[in-house]
Amino acid sequence: MIEVPPRRAATVGRLLLAVSITLWAVLGAALLAPAGAQDVAPTDPGAGDAGTGIGADDLPTTTLPVPTEGNASFVEDGTRITRGIVTAVVDGVPLTADVYQPLEAGTNRPVVVLVHGGAWFQGAPSDMDRQGKLLASQGWVGVSVSYRLAQPGSPTWPQALADVQRQIRWVGANAATYGADPAKIAVIGSSAGAHLASLVASLGTTDVAVLTGTPSDDTNPPVPVRAVVSWSAPTDLRDLAGTDGNPPVGCGENEACQIFWELPFTENFLGCLPDACPDRYDQASPMTWVKPETTPMWLANSTDELVPIGQLQDLASALAAADVDHTLKILPGQAHAQDYTDEVWNDMTPWLAEHLGVPAPNPITFPAEGSGLTTEMLLALGALVALLGLVGAATWFVGRTGPATAVPPPAGEPAPA
Repeated sequence: MIEVPPRRAATVGRLLLAVSITLWAVLGAALLAPAGAQDVAPTDPGAGDAGTGIGADDLPTTTLPVPTEGNASFVEDGTRITRGIVTAVVDGVPLTADVYQPLEAGTNRPVVVLVHGGAWFQGAPSDMDRQGKLLASQGWVGVSVSYRLAQPGSPTWPQALADVQRQIRWVGANAATYGADPAKIAVIGSSAGAHLASLVASLGTTDVAVLTGTPSDDTNPPVPVRAVVSWSAPTDLRDLAGTDGNPPVGCGENEACQIFWELPFTENFLGCLPDACPDRYDQASPMTWVKPETTPMWLANSTDELVPIGQLQDLASALAAADVDHTLKILPGQAHAQDYTDEVWNDMTPWLAEHLGVPAPNPITFPAEGSGLTTEMLLALGALVALLGLVGAATWFVGRTGPATAVPPPAGEPAPA
């Protein structure tokens, strides 16, 4: 046997303990990291220059977020964020916007209006936080906007679309304040927000108030939108609405879609079922308004998600027939709307850049699917690290207080006399 001097044992123990503490710090950061964290490429320096049986009464009620006092800006994840800017008050309801800016000073940046989803009855601008931060990381400005949300007995068609149009005009009027160019506006919508964004594309600068006969009191002038992205947009509402408890025909054999659309989302939003007001369903469907002047569109949908793939395919066919520039991306699986952000982002942003007339931003490196450690794996590693720490502490203690530690000699060497 070979005797290890106490001082050396204490040193080994300290090293083991230090390694254990370091590994615990790394594991702790991994466990506490927000879901969806990603490696972000540096900012592009050129960007700145250029259920069933549930009725309407069963839907929960929601309210718009309370505006932030003073609209103070703060920095989070490398992005300057200004929350709860009141852009207008309509019928006593404040419309708000959250602005996401790069930390670097700049002017004439592209600006993207983000429209959240939530089946037209729930959601908030902060739902698009991640997308706003991604835009800012690439040198663009993101503006996530609110719109009036439907409640049982209080439909919000066409008010929700009028609100989004009003928000876009506000962005045009105030773009320079946030380092953006009012001539470089695009829109990204998610789910119900994609439905409204698709209507923005189909109508162009035509105010929905003109279509409904309700005059608008908005003093900001219309501004052109150069490109619209729609993630999982309902485009033909009559095809999606279930009647008398029957699943909507647009879902086909997709059970998740059937269950989802049996809920009275469209009835809650429009105030009636399609049999009672077919014209309203047609008016609220982006398919109805496609024309050669429709804004270029980038469409995405998953094959087996809540919104039937046929909704986007039919819209793409209508855009093709009208000779409107468009792209349709079909993803496998069930991911819905912003859930597939990572999969579509680096395809979508160069398309947006082309239509906004700016250089394509640097791509973002997202973690490969399944490459991350699960919480269970991290906890198991944590247990091993804890054991390593205990061994290190014990070795350190023995090395400081006990006699020399005897260890066996290396294989093949004789034991000392």
